[in-house]
Amino acid sequence: MIVEDLYVSTPTFEAIQPLLITSRLFGLFPISYKKNGTNYRLKWSLVYAVYSYSLCVGLALWTMIGMSLDLKNDPEHSLRMTDEKTRFVTGGDVSIVVIIVIFATATLHLKIKKFWKLMITLNQADSIIPLRNSKRYRDASILFIAVVVVTLSLILTFDISSWFVKLHARGLNPLDYLQYYFAFYLNYSIMIMMEVFYWHVIYLIKIRISLLNGDLRKVKEKINFKEGNYFFEKIVGKVYLDRFSRSSSRQTACLSSTGTIIKNEENSELGKRLIMLSILHDKIFEAVTIVNNSIEFCIHVVMLSCLLHLIVTPYFLLKGIIKENSGTYYVLLQSAWLIGHIGRVLIIVEPCQYCINEYKKTSNLICELLTYEVDNEVKKAMTILSLQLSYCKLRFSSCGFFKINRSLLTSIAGAVTTYLVILFQFSDT
Repeated sequence: MIVEDLYVSTPTFEAIQPLLITSRLFGLFPISYKKNGTNYRLKWSLVYAVYSYSLCVGLALWTMIGMSLDLKNDPEHSLRMTDEKTRFVTGGDVSIVVIIVIFATATLHLKIKKFWKLMITLNQADSIIPLRNSKRYRDASILFIAVVVVTLSLILTFDISSWFVKLHARGLNPLDYLQYYFAFYLNYSIMIMMEVFYWHVIYLIKIRISLLNGDLRKVKEKINFKEGNYFFEKIVGKVYLDRFSRSSSRQTACLSSTGTIIKNEENSELGKRLIMLSILHDKIFEAVTIVNNSIEFCIHVVMLSCLLHLIVTPYFLLKGIIKENSGTYYVLLQSAWLIGHIGRVLIIVEPCQYCINEYKKTSNLICELLTYEVDNEVKKAMTILSLQLSYCKLRFSSCGFFKINRSLLTSIAGAVTTYLVILFQFSDT
């Protein structure tokens, strides 16, 4: 057995089911599932594994053979490689996509092991705060996948139709283009689904951070208001405290000149709850560490692909705008591809940034809780949370190669601008 079976709760399965089905269709997740009581059992499927490896090998061979056949044609009859520059660009574009897909397929068993480890950690987190509103998370997943698939289909259809028009104008058979390069479009779609997979992984972590913040807000409400067996008094002003300190000394658990006095008959339960939340916080940080150290998600090479495309596509777009004979259709096509490549970067960066923003709310809530005067047991639990906060900084990265947050967007923009200037300088000489 390549990987052990994994058991997940029904709410968790409902949240990840769209991801499982979509990834399995594109050969990225050869897993079968079956309901087992109140849980679902996920296991490695030999049938889907054969499908995944066959799909990868078949598409890779088809793509490389098609590109080789086009390369053998003389420039006048070549479909895409009409000169030395287009040969270099097309060869690099196709090769990096094929390499990414091959690497992702070759490391399928390792990726599933990492995903299993991640899900076990999240299952432990769910034992503290059960996953709620799973249907809402499922709907969000379906909506995101649908938007990506529809957008990708429109861009690819636009690109293929533009090549059909161009080849027909040159007197070449447009169907030969599908024969040579249709496998490349399928490989490109698989690469996009890899980014969708990563988006879902980060989304699962973000859900747990939101649940942690929700429970911290409940703790804050218990400290701020009278609920159940909790009783609170408000004393404003030091004079008031001095005047009634003797008469209220037996009744007051603790006094604070900041204005909050808490009498709590169930401090032990509140302290235990905060300790459990600190364990949940630790599990969230452990899940982030697993994702950051997973080279199997291929985010580093995917981002390299995005960077290369974001350099080449604006270059051809600007060249098309400058040239009078390029035509509006060509400019629109390059604009669509540019938007698509920017969207690819955002698929990776934005969920990580959302997690970071949500974690900042966690920091603010813990800092607010520390300002209250509570008994020693509750204060100790709050201190543990604050120490975790100071030592466990939530950061996303791709195996330490680069940090994934919105600052990455400015770095990419700077790199793209620099290389565009270099490309235009070389093209003019």
